Amino acid sequence: MIPPKLAIIIVNWNVRGLLSDCLAAIAASSGLPNESVETIVVDNASTDGSAAMVRSDFPWVRLIESGANHGFAKGCQIGYESTQAPFVMLLNPDTVVDPDAIAAMLAQIEGDDRIGILGSRLRNSDGSFQRASGGAFPTLTNLTWNYLFLGAILPSRWAPPAVYLDDDPPGVRPIDWVSGASLTFRRAAVGPAIFHPAYFMFGEDMELCHRVAQAGWRVLYSALQSITHHHGASFARQSSMEVLASVYKGPRVFFRQGRGPIARAAYDAILFTGYAARWLLFSLLGLVRPGRDYRAMARFSRRYLGVMAATIFSRNPHRPAREQQP
Repeated sequence: MIPPKLAIIIVNWNVRGLLSDCLAAIAASSGLPNESVETIVVDNASTDGSAAMVRSDFPWVRLIESGANHGFAKGCQIGYESTQAPFVMLLNPDTVVDPDAIAAMLAQIEGDDRIGILGSRLRNSDGSFQRASGGAFPTLTNLTWNYLFLGAILPSRWAPPAVYLDDDPPGVRPIDWVSGASLTFRRAAVGPAIFHPAYFMFGEDMELCHRVAQAGWRVLYSALQSITHHHGASFARQSSMEVLASVYKGPRVFFRQGRGPIARAAYDAILFTGYAARWLLFSLLGLVRPGRDYRAMARFSRRYLGVMAATIFSRNPHRPAREQQP
């Protein structure tokens, strides 16, 4: 039996309704013969009936019940090891693909044997551009520009490439990293393991893109295909402090790899100073303009500072957060 050309891997945890919408959109996709694509759902021990829904409503989907909440990175690996497809698309369960997106992305990556990873344009639920579609790797320069308000006082022409895309770039272009919410890759470029085992969620897509680029493959972002990403939909299933810890720890693990103690300390200092300034600013604005959302923003900044402090002074600072990616 000839293996499918493309495997779509979706890691799910307790987002039954969104997963149903995601699979329905895949089923409605055009331009691909059914036998050339297989869809794999790795269910991380959901308790909301997700697995039963897949079995009853989408019998053409290959369901793997992992038995525990292994997280996004390991869940993807479980699905990856179950297929021999030469091309793989990672999709979050809270995404909805446009009808021609899958066929177009496969044609693009298959048509250029230099491409190792191809990312797509993500849009928010309201149709606006999602900055987390991709961006530049974090550096002390772009972190300082963003977190210490240099962008508010210096000319924009001096701005370094942003960690998250500032604009909505058209066409196809090289990029440092693309979001794992919609990421298509060539098996030959990635090898036997998708993500580094140090990651549970967040930052793993940066590490993957960096590793593939270092091996000589191209990492591209394409605005020609758009995918709706209901960003953070499964965060409601986690405690807010757990989510904040995950958001901070993942990119921090990536930044610290290969860097010395001074750069590592500077990373923490820049982010901590930036959020401390935001906490003070929003607290003051909340006093003089109580009708705005400044108090909520101040509370968020204060909670994030607590997460940073707990992480920075932890005895095991590299341990990633144990939550599921949305």
